[in-house]
Amino acid sequence: MAERSKTTDDPPDPPVVGNDEGIDPQTLEIARILRSLADEITEEKSMPLLKEIITKIAHESVHDRNYNVLTDYMRRFVNVLGFSVQFSVSKTKEIIKILLVIWNQQNVARYVMKEVYNEDIGAAEKPIDPDMLDKIPNAVKQLDDKGIKLFFKALQDGEEEVKNIRLMVVGMFGVGKTSLVNNLIKDFRDKNITPLSTDGIDLHRCQVMEDGDWCLDKEHRSQKYIKRLESVFDKMPVNTYAATASIDDTDSLDGSHVEDKVDALPTENQIHTEPVQRRNNVEQHEQDFVQMCSPLVEKMQNDTNHKPSKDIKVSLEKTEKEITVSVWDFAGQTLYYSTHQFFLNKRSIYLVLMDMTKPLDEDLKELDGSGIWCGLVNDCTYLNVFKFWLNAIHMCSGYKSTTGEIKPTVILVGTRKDKMEGTDKEKENKKDEYFNKALKSFERDSPIFKHIHKKTFLVSNLSPTDPDFVEMRKEIKCLAEKQEYWGTDKYPVRWIHMEHSLDKLRDDGEQLVHMDKIEEVNRSKKPQLVLSKQELSLFLELQHMQGNILYFKTSELEHLVVLAPQWIIDAFKCFVTQFNKIQPQVLKDWEDYEKLAILKPQVIDEIMNNSPPHIKEYKDDVIKYMEHLNVMAKPKATELNKCGHDETDAILGNNDELLDFHIVPCRLKNAPPPIETFTSPDCKRFKRTPVLAFVFCEKFMPPSFFHRLVAVCIGAWQIKKEGNKDRMYNGLAIFAIRPTYTLTIWYNDYIIYARIACCTKKLTSDIDTNLCQEVRHKLRQSLQDFVGHSVETPRTGTAFDMYIQCPSMTICEHNKGMLRVAQFNYESELDCDACSESHPVERSEAMHYWFKNELDLANKCDSDDLNQQAEEKHLSKVARLIGIKECWMLGIELKLSNVELNQMYADPACMNNRYEFVFKYLVKWRNRKGEKATLRKLNRAINAARLYSYVESTPVF
Repeated sequence: MAERSKTTDDPPDPPVVGNDEGIDPQTLEIARILRSLADEITEEKSMPLLKEIITKIAHESVHDRNYNVLTDYMRRFVNVLGFSVQFSVSKTKEIIKILLVIWNQQNVARYVMKEVYNEDIGAAEKPIDPDMLDKIPNAVKQLDDKGIKLFFKALQDGEEEVKNIRLMVVGMFGVGKTSLVNNLIKDFRDKNITPLSTDGIDLHRCQVMEDGDWCLDKEHRSQKYIKRLESVFDKMPVNTYAATASIDDTDSLDGSHVEDKVDALPTENQIHTEPVQRRNNVEQHEQDFVQMCSPLVEKMQNDTNHKPSKDIKVSLEKTEKEITVSVWDFAGQTLYYSTHQFFLNKRSIYLVLMDMTKPLDEDLKELDGSGIWCGLVNDCTYLNVFKFWLNAIHMCSGYKSTTGEIKPTVILVGTRKDKMEGTDKEKENKKDEYFNKALKSFERDSPIFKHIHKKTFLVSNLSPTDPDFVEMRKEIKCLAEKQEYWGTDKYPVRWIHMEHSLDKLRDDGEQLVHMDKIEEVNRSKKPQLVLSKQELSLFLELQHMQGNILYFKTSELEHLVVLAPQWIIDAFKCFVTQFNKIQPQVLKDWEDYEKLAILKPQVIDEIMNNSPPHIKEYKDDVIKYMEHLNVMAKPKATELNKCGHDETDAILGNNDELLDFHIVPCRLKNAPPPIETFTSPDCKRFKRTPVLAFVFCEKFMPPSFFHRLVAVCIGAWQIKKEGNKDRMYNGLAIFAIRPTYTLTIWYNDYIIYARIACCTKKLTSDIDTNLCQEVRHKLRQSLQDFVGHSVETPRTGTAFDMYIQCPSMTICEHNKGMLRVAQFNYESELDCDACSESHPVERSEAMHYWFKNELDLANKCDSDDLNQQAEEKHLSKVARLIGIKECWMLGIELKLSNVELNQMYADPACMNNRYEFVFKYLVKWRNRKGEKATLRKLNRAINAARLYSYVESTPVF
């Protein structure tokens, strides 16, 4: 990489903070002004918000220096507090100047936070040592520097390689998923259990035995944890034992005592036959575990070879060292499809099952009519379901975040072999033809093919001893071992104890627990094992990223931990299934819920009263989770122009006065009247924008994304009414975003559309472009949040692209006249071939409303002043200004491939240093393009990349 020298564009070195006497007058004056604001501000919400804005900008000034944070929080101040009743124009300008000084001068930021808010934010932290990054999992690399350093510090007390196969078994209902799972797991196979239909998700944690079989680890769990510790101590140097071990001289035990503890644990049969009783004395669980582990640790400390002594008589099964399997058996009813996406991820191996007796073009039928909940209508075919699962796996697999090519993770399995006609060879041929036909339905160059393992299976679940099940277990293990994460991820050995504690809580029937209980478990450990509050939060966050628990770090949910995924399924199910016995006084309200998806408090009470105890007792928490996951939302309560709320509130959804009931978008059943009346309003009566379209890549979008987007809009704007009826339908919704202004959103297949219309008699007025851009930002950011879990930082290459439909089209037609917005950064006009006659569409005509700021910048890029070759100082400036949200997309816009970007990002110097990463690929682009690497092209690419982020598009040169 080219060496870079300091240029005049580089920021000045920050001044050094001296003692109080050495503080300059400007800093003292800023502190005085901020203190005085507390006395001037009378509105309760204003002061905490101002403090939050100042605090965030100060922290970024001293630590991360993310310019996007500065612009986002400056915009938040201006939109929410600035120029309001509390702040005059002069006061607003004064505070803006203060924020800029805090951002530009680290000494001011530190002094203000210390003197005004009594918080020591310290000096700027040193960058992460690149050597550290080689030792930590990819999931950890997505954390901020503080999280990475905290994780690395935990590793110093001992580390282990985690080898877990996460197996997801998916397919249509009745295909035989549960029967197949029973045949793969020895405990179920031996007991010859008759499978029941899966209701949500069944999760089985297994241990891999030496012969390759899988056994439930409830009977082997304690041995599993001992073997994990044994493996760790086997590898650890002598000087780390003292830091890791948790041993009292009074706790010394011989091997027989350990056997007693192991034998005392409940067996699988006891767990299923005895009532689940929650043990209040959680400390006893931890003591059992620590006592079992202490002999191993103690013996290893005393053994010069650091090998476990042979006289430790611990009853260990013949398990394959360190390998476990988590088997996820997903319910096949389409009712549950909108929740499965929370659990699919790239660290999984998938079995996709298809019934070989069901033709691909046959319509599937569900008696409960639940197909509409996920958008798969009742008359969809088995091929539709097959494609749905493969597309969902692809979207959730982090396909844009792997450092190399996609590796196979999907095994196709045909079932009902016993119902097929012909010889075994003929059946195999039919199975191959079946899957080949299904895969041919994808486009020729579809990346879906890269996920598919070459070996497929045909099984009869009526033959548990069939060698195919043995072979299937081998293939699953083989695929897992070829994944990037296998055998390379290091995790702190100190965390083994907390994993064990979570398992114990699950064994006690706990599915949702409050943080105070987790903290109690943590405090009950011996001092050497207790995690700090920050480390405990980090542990839970990574468990969430791995899909083992659900832990959302929001103010509403950070006090809750979902230990069992089934809990979320059960909670969701309560709101989408029919109850037979309804209290008479609730019948009318229940009818509104059935027909209009209006969920009133008395209906919630009725639902909760009919729910299982583990849902009923957490009623308030259930509602919080459903709101967070955008399953439901409360509508706006007041008019948009109500006194005390300005137009900015209406745009951003800051008016938090809500009605006392919810709407559940996925329950909307009624199709809209002729859709053209909503999507293509009369041009003579309405001024309207062109149609904005979010087109999902690979021609796939989980329909639940649209339902969740509707929930976001419900919480932001009023629902448009016609008479006393809400204009909300299955697949279309209309919102009153201002008086006379409406926003219509709808979807078809893999495209979500949006259009703003204004009904006015003022001939000279035009649609507010600022309003259009704010609405577009909200829609785009919401969709990005929905898919964000499948794309790692900084790889923000979006799962969808933005298009404008030809403004000349009088009637909106699905996927016709689509013009890619990013392309207008490079061309002043594009061709439309969807109208009766082919014609050009000018940039200004397409972008004027939805992308006014981007249009102005695109026009400026046409200037001849930018037609000069980019020099090193220009590249350095861009690398400094480009934020994490758009740095990956800039590389794509400059025609670098994902493979090239991944290779550069894998360089330790770039992995946690955005500046170095961007500068490196800019140099590569300039060297490749030579004289054609002009400032004009660079500016255009920056503008195109910023379309995918909430970054204010401002001129760079």
